[in-house]
Amino acid sequence: MTADVISAFSDKRILDKRPSKESLNHAGLVYLASGIDPYVDTPAAYLGAYRSLGIDILNRVPSQNVVRRLRPGESRKHDAHHRRAYLGLYDTFFREVYPYTDADDFFADDDFDLDYRKLIVPVPHCFDLDLIRKKTASAGEIGLYYYMLYTTLFMWGVEYLGWEVFMVAASLEPELFDQKFLEPAFEASLELITELSEVEIPYVFVHDDLAEKKGPVFHPDWYDRYIFPRYKELWKPIKDRGKKVIFVADGNMDCFLTNLKASGVDGVMLENPATNFDKILDVFGDGIIICGMDTTLLTFGTPLEISAAVDLISRKTRGIPGFALCSPGGLHNNIPIENLIAYYDARVCASFTKENWRKGDIDYARNLVRD
Repeated sequence: MTADVISAFSDKRILDKRPSKESLNHAGLVYLASGIDPYVDTPAAYLGAYRSLGIDILNRVPSQNVVRRLRPGESRKHDAHHRRAYLGLYDTFFREVYPYTDADDFFADDDFDLDYRKLIVPVPHCFDLDLIRKKTASAGEIGLYYYMLYTTLFMWGVEYLGWEVFMVAASLEPELFDQKFLEPAFEASLELITELSEVEIPYVFVHDDLAEKKGPVFHPDWYDRYIFPRYKELWKPIKDRGKKVIFVADGNMDCFLTNLKASGVDGVMLENPATNFDKILDVFGDGIIICGMDTTLLTFGTPLEISAAVDLISRKTRGIPGFALCSPGGLHNNIPIENLIAYYDARVCASFTKENWRKGDIDYARNLVRD
């Protein structure tokens, strides 16, 4: 519940029911946990599932019914620049066409618009403070709704330019790229973060995939010069309002953990095992940690392996009041329902989920994923 997770994170108290977070996008699981078909009443199904599964930190609070546009395996063009692909209850989006063909094309253009509200990013977020407040109110005492800024600084380059133009331009002409792109991106994010800091929740979630699965895409010195000093400035509006920074990222972030903490980050939600779980616990064990379950294991492992993994995570984090269990990759329709049942049954044993969480019929749940 909202008050419980805030208490655990802020007062550093271990609760009987331990906090957790999940990105629910699995039609069968949402139905199984709520007893409500999510295609019939999406808002009620989600809130019911959160309550039954013991999910305290929420990143999707629907206000209207989901519209099923794609079937398993399908993808189609969304607009001139983006493609829509099936993922679960909600589809995902990715950009296919970028404004520049190469780095020279980018450097020759003096007129580009870093408008976050025009970006279509693969997360369930719309930057609207009134909407964020409404979702927070809808979540009520079930859990803490959060909004996540997707392009904190580094991700502006990925989402606006694409990896190739971004990496070539930033590597060959780093100072010019800094002046032309990173500084305007910093100013745009500072304005957005200042607005987010005004919302009446104690945490601000910010996202930047600084690395890929094998590690950083630039030399660490590049980040020390162009990224981390600006992070300290970006966190200032958050800190000035007495709130905490939760940093979100995929990829292998091992070499960045101490730098993130030094910049003022209070907690992390990182994909593991891409980032070493034990190292996360070592660096941020006195703060907030939201991760733990390996989504690949959840997808391809056996129920016994999943149960053992939850037990190990629970034992490793038993003394960390700021730990919330989650599968950072999200729970989508590609995960076998039997594995999700094993996951949540194991969470019951580890005090992350209450007993008797199943409310729906297993065969009905399977059919929701197959259709």
